[in-house]
Amino acid sequence: MREVEGQDVTLINAATGSGETVMRIAEAAGLVGSEGQVRYVPTRAARDRVVGDEDGAWPPALMSRHRKQVRRSVGAIFQFPIDAGEQDGDGAPVSLTAFVTDWTGLPSSCAIAVHPGHALSTGLGPEEQAAFTGRFCRHPLTGDLLPVWVADWVKPEFGTGAVLINPGHNAADLEFSRKVGLPVRFSLAPKDYEGAPADWPKPPFIKSGYAFRTGATDGLPFSEAKTKYFAAIAERGLVEECTDSGMGTFQVAAMTADGDVELAWDHRRRTVGSLGDGADSVRLTLSPVLHAAEEHVRSAELTVVTPSTRVEDDLLALRLLLAEPGIEPAVKDAPEVVVVSNAQLAKGVDADVQDDVLGLALLVSAGPLDTLSVKPQHIEPCERFLKVHQSLSAREHIAGQDLSPEIAKAAGQIKGLLGRQDLKQAFTQLYRLQKILAKSESVGEQEMFCYSALAHVLAGVSTPYSHEHLATVWEKI
Repeated sequence: MREVEGQDVTLINAATGSGETVMRIAEAAGLVGSEGQVRYVPTRAARDRVVGDEDGAWPPALMSRHRKQVRRSVGAIFQFPIDAGEQDGDGAPVSLTAFVTDWTGLPSSCAIAVHPGHALSTGLGPEEQAAFTGRFCRHPLTGDLLPVWVADWVKPEFGTGAVLINPGHNAADLEFSRKVGLPVRFSLAPKDYEGAPADWPKPPFIKSGYAFRTGATDGLPFSEAKTKYFAAIAERGLVEECTDSGMGTFQVAAMTADGDVELAWDHRRRTVGSLGDGADSVRLTLSPVLHAAEEHVRSAELTVVTPSTRVEDDLLALRLLLAEPGIEPAVKDAPEVVVVSNAQLAKGVDADVQDDVLGLALLVSAGPLDTLSVKPQHIEPCERFLKVHQSLSAREHIAGQDLSPEIAKAAGQIKGLLGRQDLKQAFTQLYRLQKILAKSESVGEQEMFCYSALAHVLAGVSTPYSHEHLATVWEKI
């Protein structure tokens, strides 16, 4: 940690080299792994904080970009109490929650499926796609016992990582049920249906018909029956309306032979754990974004993120990790984040391009979150600017000449652009100002002072004047 201009600063540019950070995330949020990657699963609480912009004053442009990455699903969180005979002790969950978007056929639901890393999961073997956990939970409407299954297609980042199975009224659930042998029941049927074999409903019977074999709601249109189901369960305190904010998962480590840290790997549950728990070990090469779980990063006021090939994903993962309520210390206000974008030289650019030219091109050719492919059209104006700057600095200047209104106006505009960190447009304007001065038969001393201050602030170039003098000129612009 360093102190820069009175701020506590942290630099994110390398992996931590410790498994402690990985375990903090695994315990407070969630980690899943497949195909050689370990991915962070944000909690619902962290996602809600980010979606609601309740995690501090991040830059408006960044928050806008993150909002566009959110996939919103309207539904409800249902609680399925674990059968008393199935509870393992004080640390075991007493209910299983599932995010449901359509409960028109709720009474006929026959099972719950969870992802392999879920707290109630018993995991999956190497070739298994689904397995029965041996556990049951209660249907919140009927009280029936529903078997809890593990399925590899359940997404841990969607809702709560658990899915209600209703094969009579959902096509995907019907396919799964036919594979594993779950019963197919109906709680919706066509109007005036009397149960004759010739008229038996054919699955999946989706969002149509009338409540059937549901007791007090029999004969109601499916939309009215849906409202009644919700009201009955809400009265029992087992459901709440919810809009799920899907943001996906984020890679935070890669499984490699020469990784930074060694952790246990649970092949059945497809996640990491502490060494010594009986699972096989795996070496991980950690992502720099894991620093967001460390105490010194979470307490910093300024965070600098060095080049990334996945700037958008890494910034959202950073923001979510800082919003996780289970990772201490809790972060209430957003740090100031500076991203150093990644860059590559495109074809036609000399690999031996001078450092000062390349540095200026990177500075003024890309936005803060952009990954730049450096092309000749980026290099050439920077080369000309630096060359003309040298010749201008070496010219004799006329003392005592006032600053022209044209130059004063242009300088004020450039300073305003620099204040808004719009370096691309500021460079364009300064480049034009430089051309005006270079073509002039004579350059006034005040004009040169003004130009030099702007050029030094924007590009860091040397000038014939002291920093103190340039600072005084800057204040007057």
